[in-house]
Amino acid sequence: MGTFGEIKGVYVDAGISAKDMKRPKLIELLRAVRTGEIDLIMVTEISRLSRNMKDFIEMWDMMRAHGCRFSSLREDFDTTTAAGEMVLFQLMNLAQFERKQTSERVEANVAVRAARGLYNGGMVPIGFQTIPDRAGYLEIDQEMAETVRMAFTTFLREGSLAPAAKWLNDNGYSLRKQMEGGGSLRRVDHFTVDNLQAMLRNKAYVGRKVFSHRGETKEVNAVWPAIIDEVTFQRSGQTLDKNRRRLKPHKAGKMPYALTGILFCKTCRNNMSGKSATGNGGKVGYYEHIWATKRDSTLSKKMFHCEPHRIPAKKLEPFVFEKIAEFMTDEVFAKRVFEKVRGHYQANPERKEIERLKSKSSGVNSQIEALSERLAELPREISPAPIYRQLERLQQVRAEHEEALSSLKAGGSSGVDRLVSLQTYSDFAALYRRFVGQTVDANQRKQMIQKFVRRIDVGTDSVKIHFIVDKDHFTRELKLAVVRGAPGHKDVAAVSKFFRNAGSNTLTIGDSTRS
Repeated sequence: MGTFGEIKGVYVDAGISAKDMKRPKLIELLRAVRTGEIDLIMVTEISRLSRNMKDFIEMWDMMRAHGCRFSSLREDFDTTTAAGEMVLFQLMNLAQFERKQTSERVEANVAVRAARGLYNGGMVPIGFQTIPDRAGYLEIDQEMAETVRMAFTTFLREGSLAPAAKWLNDNGYSLRKQMEGGGSLRRVDHFTVDNLQAMLRNKAYVGRKVFSHRGETKEVNAVWPAIIDEVTFQRSGQTLDKNRRRLKPHKAGKMPYALTGILFCKTCRNNMSGKSATGNGGKVGYYEHIWATKRDSTLSKKMFHCEPHRIPAKKLEPFVFEKIAEFMTDEVFAKRVFEKVRGHYQANPERKEIERLKSKSSGVNSQIEALSERLAELPREISPAPIYRQLERLQQVRAEHEEALSSLKAGGSSGVDRLVSLQTYSDFAALYRRFVGQTVDANQRKQMIQKFVRRIDVGTDSVKIHFIVDKDHFTRELKLAVVRGAPGHKDVAAVSKFFRNAGSNTLTIGDSTRS
C-alpha cells in the first residue's frame, strides 16, 4: 500500500512506439480499466501513454466513463478543472507534434541516404551481405553470388521460370532460409517460380538502387558492386516480358469456382482455390492448396503433404449450396444458428469478436492474394483497371477491419451487439429464397453464396460453414436490394439482371457461425 493505494500492475511496451494503440501492454491496461480493476493510471510523462491526439481522446473518454483518474509524474495538472484539462490536451498536442517532426526528419534522412545509393535496411538480397563497420554498404557473398549467377544462366538457357527453378533444385542449388537484415523472417530454401522471378527482376544485382520518395519511384547507382552484367540482366527481363505476353487472357464466366476466397483447409488452415484439369470425361474442376502446390511445383520430391489435398467442385459446391438453401428457407434452422452465435459471444464476447475480425481480415487477404496473382498473369494487351479497382476496394475493407479490431481492443462494442435480428435476416433472405429451386447459372450461384457465407473449413470427413450473421451486412444489403428492385421469380431476364447488380457489393463480410 502506498500514497495512491495498491499497485495492481506495471505495464511496459518496451521498444514499441506510442504512435498508435497497437501495443499489447496498453491493450491489457485499457482492458483492466474497463473491468474496474484499475481506477488510476500513472505515467512518467504523457507521451509514454500516447503520441496520437485521436487515440488519446478515445482513451481519455473511456477512462472518464469508467471512473479512472490519470496522473503524470513529470507534468503537474489537475484534470478535474477546465484549465487543467486544457493543459493536458496542449501537452498531448506537443507530444504528437514531436512524433511527427521526428518522423519527417527520419523520412528525409532515409531519402537522402537512398539518393546516395546506400542500403537503408530491410532484407538484404541473396548474394550480398552487410559490412559490419560500414553502415549502408553491402559486399558480395561469394558463395551465394555463384547461385545467383547460375540462376540467371539457367533461366536464359531454359527460357521459362518453372523449368529453370526445377533444374536449380535438382542440381543442388539452394537459398539460405535466414534473411539477413530482415529480422527473424525465414524464406523457403529452394527455388520457386515466384522467388526466381523476383531475383531476375531485382536491379540490385546490376548495382542499381531503386527507391520511392513521395510517391515517385527513383533509381540511382548503388554503392555496392554488381553481380550480374547489364546484358544478362536485360536479356532475362526481355524473356520474362515475352513469356508474360504469351499468357492467355482469363475468360470471364469460365469455371467460376463459387468457393474460391472463402474455402480453407481444416488441417493446415491455408486457403484452397479452384483449379481445373482435363481427363477422359472432359474438364474437371476441383479445389486444392494452390500456394503449396505452386511452391512444390519446382521440386522433384514434393514437400507439402496435407489432407484433404484435392476436393472435387462437383461434390462440394452442391453440398454448400444445399446448406445455404436450408439457411434461407428453414426459419428454425436459422434461429438455431443465431442462438448458437449469441451463446458464443455471451460466453466470451471480446475474444469471439477479436477472432471474428481476424478471420474476416484473413479472408480479405486471401482475396487480395488471389487478385494479385491474377494481375501478374494478365497479358499486356488486357487492361488491369478493373482488378486495380477491386484491389482498392478490398484494401479499404481490410483497413476497416483492422481499425475495428484496434477499436475493440481499446474498448468497443461486443459481438452480440452486431448480431442481426431474425426479422431483418428473414426480410433479406426472402429476396433470395425465391430463387431456390429455380434455374440459376454458376456465377449467380456464386453471388448467392457470397451473400450468406463468410468462410468454409473443409476436412477429410467434415465441412464447416461459417454463415454471415452481421447486422450491418444484412441491413445494408437489404437497402441496396430495395433500391435495385427485386424481381419476381418467374421473370428470368429480371432475375439475371438482379444477380448482376447484386454482385457489385459482395466485398464486406460480416459475423459468422458454424453449421
